[in-house]
Amino acid sequence: MKTEKTGRRPARRLLFFSLVCAVCLTGCGKDSGEWEKSVIEEQIVIQGISGEYDLLFLTDSHVVSLGEAAENGRAQTENGEAQAGTGAQDEESRRQEYAASRYEGFCGQDGTSSQEMFAQAMDYAREEGVDGVLLGGDIIDSPSQENLTFLSEELSTLSMPYLYTPGNHDWTYPWEYMTSKGKQEYLPMLSPYMGGNTAFHTLDFGEFVVAAVDNSSGQVNPEALEEYEEVLDQGKPVIVLAHVPFLTQSVLTKAREVWKSGVVIGGGNFGGIYPDETSQEFLEMTTASDSPVAAVLAGHVHFYDKDVIEGEKDVPQIVGDALFHGSALRLRITGRG
Repeated sequence: MKTEKTGRRPARRLLFFSLVCAVCLTGCGKDSGEWEKSVIEEQIVIQGISGEYDLLFLTDSHVVSLGEAAENGRAQTENGEAQAGTGAQDEESRRQEYAASRYEGFCGQDGTSSQEMFAQAMDYAREEGVDGVLLGGDIIDSPSQENLTFLSEELSTLSMPYLYTPGNHDWTYPWEYMTSKGKQEYLPMLSPYMGGNTAFHTLDFGEFVVAAVDNSSGQVNPEALEEYEEVLDQGKPVIVLAHVPFLTQSVLTKAREVWKSGVVIGGGNFGGIYPDETSQEFLEMTTASDSPVAAVLAGHVHFYDKDVIEGEKDVPQIVGDALFHGSALRLRITGRG
C-alpha cells in the first residue's frame, strides 16, 4: 500500500474512475534496442477506503518463446519450406512449428519480441515499486514448455504479489481449442501461477479484493461462481479481473469493427456472445444494486476501452490494450473522488 506523497495532484472527481493521463516511458530492448512503452494511468475510486494503491495491469502479451527446434522451424517457414501444424508431424514438432509461425505476429512495431516486451514490463513493475501486478490473460501464446519456463522465470523476479487470470491462448492450441484434453492437460499447467485454482482466486489488499474469474472460454467458468458469490457476500469492495470483456456499448462496437465479430460476453442479438446461465448469473450478481464490485478489468480484444456494464448498478469496465503493442495500464486505487 502506498501512503500519500507530498505534492501529488488531487484526483479528478468522478463517481467510479477517471482517466488521469497517458504517459510514455522509454526502455532499452535487448532484442531490438530502445522500446517506447505506452502506460495509461487510470484512477478507480472506491468509496470508504483510506489508503492509496498502485497496481500495474498487463494483458495479451502473447509471449512466444522459441526453442532450438522452433528457431529452425521459423527459418524454414520464412523460406516456405514448412507449414505450421500439419497433421503428418508428431505433436512436439507441430507445437514448435506453430510457435515459429506465430513469432513475428507478436513482435512490436520496432521488432521487439513478445518475450522482451513482457520482461521489460516486469522490469517496470520492479522499478516503480507497484503494489501488485494484474495479468489479464493471453500472457503466453500457447502452453509450450518454453513459454511456461519463461513465464516462471519472469514472475519469480517480482517482489510484489501478482494475480493472473487465464486467457483463451494461455492453455490452448488451434488443434486442441477448448477441448477436454486442453482442460485436463494444458489448463492445469497454469495452476501454480493461479493460487492452485485456475477458475477463481483472489488477491486481498485488506480494504478491497481483486478477484480473478476464468471466462477464457467465452463464458464464465461454472466452478468460479460459488466462490465469487462468497467473496461478494463478504461486503468488501471487489475489483474483477477477467479475460473476455463483458458487454458495454463501446467495447461491442469497437470489437465488431476490429474483429468483425462481437467477441464480448453479452449482446448476442447485436453480434456479441450469448451468455449462458452461469455467465448471466455472474452478470446479475456483479451489477446487482447491492453489489460491492467497483470495477471490472479485461483484455482479449487488443485495444483500450472504458465504459460501464449496465445493470441495477452500472459497473465500470476498463479493457487494456495488448502488451505486445507496448501498452499497459497503471491503476491508482483511492477512496477520494
